[in-house]
Amino acid sequence: MSSSETSASAFSSSDTAALERQTETEQPVTFEQIWNERHQRKSVDWIRQNGYKRVCLQFPDDYLPHSNAISVALTELLSPEEVKVFILADTTYGSCCVDEIAAAHVDADSVIHFGNACRSRASRLPVLYLYPELPLDVDLLLEKLQSLRAESKERQVCVYLDIGYQLIHDDQLKKQLTEALEPKDLLLELFPPVEADSKASKEPSDLERICIFIGADNQRFANLSLTAPAAVQWHIYDGASGTLSSKNPLTAQFIRRRYFHIEKCKDAQTLGLIVATLSAEGYLDVVARLQAMAKGRGIKTQLISVGRINPAKLANFLEIDCFVLIGCPFNNMYDSKEYYKPIVSVFEAEMALNPAWHMRYPEAYVTDFKQLLPEGRSFLPFDATDIPEHDVSLVSGRLRGAVNESLEAAGDHASLALATQAKMALMTTNTGLSFEDRTWQGLDPALGQTEPAQLQQGLSGIPINYTHQ
Repeated sequence: MSSSETSASAFSSSDTAALERQTETEQPVTFEQIWNERHQRKSVDWIRQNGYKRVCLQFPDDYLPHSNAISVALTELLSPEEVKVFILADTTYGSCCVDEIAAAHVDADSVIHFGNACRSRASRLPVLYLYPELPLDVDLLLEKLQSLRAESKERQVCVYLDIGYQLIHDDQLKKQLTEALEPKDLLLELFPPVEADSKASKEPSDLERICIFIGADNQRFANLSLTAPAAVQWHIYDGASGTLSSKNPLTAQFIRRRYFHIEKCKDAQTLGLIVATLSAEGYLDVVARLQAMAKGRGIKTQLISVGRINPAKLANFLEIDCFVLIGCPFNNMYDSKEYYKPIVSVFEAEMALNPAWHMRYPEAYVTDFKQLLPEGRSFLPFDATDIPEHDVSLVSGRLRGAVNESLEAAGDHASLALATQAKMALMTTNTGLSFEDRTWQGLDPALGQTEPAQLQQGLSGIPINYTHQ
């Protein structure tokens, strides 16, 4: 491959990229697990009771082989005259979010969402969530949990049921778990919680609690384990393999890398705010808050909406030093190792830009950006006057903040890098290419330098035979 081909491939997707993209696969499901009699009855009753006429079925990538059969079956249950059914496959942002944008293209009045769901409140269309029904050997589960009895005694135990196991959520299972673990208190919760119980769900109060997640080591577990307050230990019971394992997500290398990216966000001169949702409630308020905090620090912002992000798309924004991903709770813990510039979550940007978070180590991560707004439980007010005047980057040694602005105003750019490395070499900061530095800035409009063209009668008809020919 030549150097020119290598350069081109770094900034654009190949012809087969869409076909080779890794799907958001989870535990393999069968047709009966995602569309049985219970699913059928729930869907038909929901459509008829509300009088919906144009229904979109939204599927994740690994459900697509069953999508046509489900669409045909639902149409036969309701009759084509009663309702028209559409299939949504390639979602705009992520399969866990309700794709109201794609549904609007067919003028849909409702959406039935299959599979993994973040349950972000949709703002435009009513939604029915249908989860798979995965088998679980309860006797084997209780047998495996016997090994946790010693550490569970006299402690609070929280058991979370992942998507696919929510049908077994009942008092009988809670009683069996209590007898197996003998805890001081036991909470049996659904995750994500159903909408009716999301606000009424009881918050765990004992920080010395044991947490058990019944499901796979997936993005939902990462979201739950990072957002829950500090616990003694997290345990994962994989229902597919029948294995029990332990994990402490707060000690993962991933978290240490995130704090490095927070420092990079502080160093940024231009932030790119990536809007990865148009349905989650409160996203416009978060955009306005981030813009206000960045302005208070003298940081420029650009608002970006490019659908599902990839390295090739974001590589086009050369002047941006750091990106902030404004998305659903399951999509904002982004691993940006393959990207040219770091990508941080809204919470990480909040820690970087809001001086109220200075020297404050959070008990848990915040993945739902609504919790950072004034009515959220993690809200801290922003006051630009609290920004320290003498703030030095821990990454580059460069002065930033109020001192940065005063030196730039005086034209003293050389003083911006004051700290020295161990070998007494002056540290520099790569700010990227600004628009003025680019070799090509687009077509030159030459405004005011050319004579205006005269208006002429245009062509009409079809190209093979225009009306005036």
